[in-house]
Amino acid sequence: MATDAYMEQTSLAEIIRHGSPEFHQQLQKILSNPDYAVTEQQNQEQRRLNAYDQLADLVQEIGTRAVATDLPKLFAVFDQCAVLATDLIPLISGHYNLATGSLATLTDSDSAAPYLMDLDDASAVGVILLTEYECGSNIQFMRTTATWDGDGFVLNTPDPKARKFMPSVGIPVSRVCIVGARLVDSAGVDQGVHLFTARLRDADGASAPGVTITQLGHQPLVIMDNSVISFDNLRVERDAWLSNDLATIDDDGVLTWRDEASRKRAFASASSQLTVGRLALSSCLNAEARASLYIALNYASKRVVPMTPVDRPLMLDIPHVRDTLLTDLAGTVARTLYGNAVKTSLVGADLTAREPVVAVMLAKDFIQRHALETVTDCRVKMAAQGMFSANRVAGYLGVCHAAMTGEGDVAVMGSVAGRVLAKQLAGTPPPAPVLHDPADPAARARLLSARTLTIAQEVQPHLGNHALEARLEVIPDALALAEAYSAEQALQALEEHAGEHAEIAAVRDLFALDQIHQHSAWYLTHGLLDLDAVKAVKQQLRNGLLYEAIDELAGHLPALLAAFEFDDDVLGAPVLADDLAAAWDTRCRDDRPGR
Repeated sequence: MATDAYMEQTSLAEIIRHGSPEFHQQLQKILSNPDYAVTEQQNQEQRRLNAYDQLADLVQEIGTRAVATDLPKLFAVFDQCAVLATDLIPLISGHYNLATGSLATLTDSDSAAPYLMDLDDASAVGVILLTEYECGSNIQFMRTTATWDGDGFVLNTPDPKARKFMPSVGIPVSRVCIVGARLVDSAGVDQGVHLFTARLRDADGASAPGVTITQLGHQPLVIMDNSVISFDNLRVERDAWLSNDLATIDDDGVLTWRDEASRKRAFASASSQLTVGRLALSSCLNAEARASLYIALNYASKRVVPMTPVDRPLMLDIPHVRDTLLTDLAGTVARTLYGNAVKTSLVGADLTAREPVVAVMLAKDFIQRHALETVTDCRVKMAAQGMFSANRVAGYLGVCHAAMTGEGDVAVMGSVAGRVLAKQLAGTPPPAPVLHDPADPAARARLLSARTLTIAQEVQPHLGNHALEARLEVIPDALALAEAYSAEQALQALEEHAGEHAEIAAVRDLFALDQIHQHSAWYLTHGLLDLDAVKAVKQQLRNGLLYEAIDELAGHLPALLAAFEFDDDVLGAPVLADDLAAAWDTRCRDDRPGR
């Protein structure tokens, strides 16, 4: 009985999915409501309005606060919206994660109550305002001010370059906003970046006194009502300050920190929900990568390609399709398990501590880059079929681009995390360089570990130099270290389940060999592989280890795709149908005006 329970608990679908299957199924049902289906006739403005209506429906069904404070549920919302309702991604990020999450965790319940009540029933939509024209996402340098004025704070934009750019507040609906600003106390002392709650739009959607909102123009990648916002003496109450109990301010406007540690934690506190948001967006991109692979691989498994009068292979049997998509599949499953491990580690973690922040930054860079590559590969390999929104993959590309640049270039996260990681690994020397046999799975794991530790030691001489030139020079190595470490962690996550699932073992082997192949020149120059070993990994005659691993994974393809738990009818992509022509006929009829 114990064995049966254990096997049920660790089924392939359970390993890949994070969170309750019942909640995922509930979300699929809610998000596939045809009342909110995006049609060919809708323009951007109509799609924006449709997304706000769908958000209200989602909130009515599952609530807000209960999801924002339950990380597995929050991640599930991001994953399912990413696959089934991409227009919701910008809205749920602000409403659930950044606004509700901040109010629920960074202030007392009485102060948060009136705002959370409005967010709980979607009578107001939540959003956060951090980035500015000049500082971008380097928010510790923001210049919006919140100045004590006797019984509360006044928010001001000191000059045009300090305007908030570019929160989604263009649609005139009631708003509860979390605003990042520099707290200036009664003595005129700048106490650093803090968060404040403000109602930027009233119940009728009109801008609050002291707020100027200018909606930005057409954005082809995602449907967002991005805006530029400036403040001119916007008043907020004293209890609108989200202090996280790190400091107090008296009736005279004098700020007192609890202790020196509280002062140091203040910025980490203000940005703590960004840590959750980074992982949530990474998770949703990984979900889109899985969905793209599910659609593309199912299509490739049925699509016959006439090559000669007598030869009609399946599209999946063509090497450039097979090798690319199956290698992407291995990388995506590896990152799914790695991401799930990081998600689990965040539950109950102190989000102001360095360890979870760095872990998420590493995961963000490693997961999101690959997700974009995978979705792009699926779009290209599907050729003309990949161009249509009906087949979903093209729509996923916009979300990938938006998420990867939501805080600037995603490489910033990787490079910063890589520097921190290098300092943490300073006392762990790499193993002596000896040749490894890539045919041995244990040797592959050692190769990935050796790469991590070797790069960490190579960058040590540069870390003590704080000059700008040195900081810029180390960025490529910091990125390489972040990638190497994350790959090593992903391989360990796969290894945990490889013994009980042959599908995961096949993913592990292909993922590890692909990593070694990608960095074969590095391994050669560092004395960890020789030419014969590199040739063994991938050979021109397609009999190398890498191709054997691809063949092995191909045998497990049906089980892996089934474990992704997608429903063909819910996805509705014509390429998933057995009769492609009939599916397109039906789709075209259903999309006609008036239907």
